[in-house]
Amino acid sequence: MDKSFMQSISAAVHIQGRTIRYAEVAREDAAVDLLRLGRETFEADVTKVLWGDESPEALDDIAAAVGRFFDDSEASVVGLVMHPLDVYSFFTPLPAGLSTEEHDQRVAYQAALVTNTRSPGALHSVSRPVRTATETETGEAIEWVHVLAVPQEVEARASTVLDGVAGETTGRILSSEAAAHLMGPPGEGDSESPEGQEGAYRLAIGQHAGHTEYALTRDGAWHHAHAAQHAPTAEDQAYYAVGMLNRIGVAPDEIDRLVTYGTEADAGADAVLESVFGCVPAALDPFRELRRVWGQPDDEGPGAYVPSIGGALAVTRA
Repeated sequence: MDKSFMQSISAAVHIQGRTIRYAEVAREDAAVDLLRLGRETFEADVTKVLWGDESPEALDDIAAAVGRFFDDSEASVVGLVMHPLDVYSFFTPLPAGLSTEEHDQRVAYQAALVTNTRSPGALHSVSRPVRTATETETGEAIEWVHVLAVPQEVEARASTVLDGVAGETTGRILSSEAAAHLMGPPGEGDSESPEGQEGAYRLAIGQHAGHTEYALTRDGAWHHAHAAQHAPTAEDQAYYAVGMLNRIGVAPDEIDRLVTYGTEADAGADAVLESVFGCVPAALDPFRELRRVWGQPDDEGPGAYVPSIGGALAVTRA
């Protein structure tokens, strides 16, 4: 395929236990083409290998496989998508307008504090600005940032996984952030909401083996995220979702649209979720907005590829 007309090409590698899924997308203005998509399951748990808990000798085989996935790739940036329970993940407020050095110092300190790590230098952390608010008592502008951190040795192994991939490797991406990039602008896909409605919230619930994750967007931009390790029933999933919303001052009836995704997404939960949020859940289909698709798998549901496709879009927009 002639890629000369493409404006930008980006890719993402999504790690989930023993399985790696990957995607490569090309953006031309607002149109997106899917160039590459696939998965491979390994004997070793890839996440545990990264954390040094299992089969360290498997790292070279995993890296070789990832390099093979992107053997002829023209992606300029490649991101690594991980789940919130496989990394240290949190939101923190920082004063707006900090210098880069001050910002990085505060992020490193907060990461060490949250993770109970003795030295901030023992962690590799990346942060992304999420939203800006005003502190009501002082009138000071506050920037909420999301921080993703891992020990330095975990980051070194993660970098090894991408060693064979051409193009610049970016900071790590949370799977729920990747989902947020697929949720669309306000009003899109929901006939009950006016197009461009200000303050519109959308909620995505990702159900995976072992955990449930949540992504909240406002006005089409990522706003917040959460994860629960044990939420096997629809009632549990709704409980943790409402808890997250309560903590940030959003009422359940403010949710404009509700979507679900993930390898364990259960359509049987829709009735419970609808009763709590007042809107019918829809499956988040990462292929729906793509102009052209090459290689869509027929052995897994679309929801399994939300993190990889959304992650590729996230690094495109970063």
